[in-house]
Amino acid sequence: MPSHLSLARHYYEARREVLAAAGTQATPWYRLNADERAVAVAEAAIIQEAIRRANEESAMLLDGITARLAPTDAPRAAQV
Repeated sequence: MPSHLSLARHYYEARREVLAAAGTQATPWYRLNADERAVAVAEAAIIQEAIRRANEESAMLLDGITARLAPTDAPRAAQV
């Protein structure tokens, strides 16, 4: 996972490009003041936490599916 600062910069610039395409101008990353950068870095931390939780949830769901599909060790009784 990238650092909060790196993720913040890439997320902010991607967001700025999307906004520009919609006709809204935003300040470039390199012109943000310290408070604005701190907000962007905090947002990056939130994004990373959301990704961590989503990955954890996906892993739990996959484990549950895998457990249901795995063959059991006990032999099945023959049906007559």
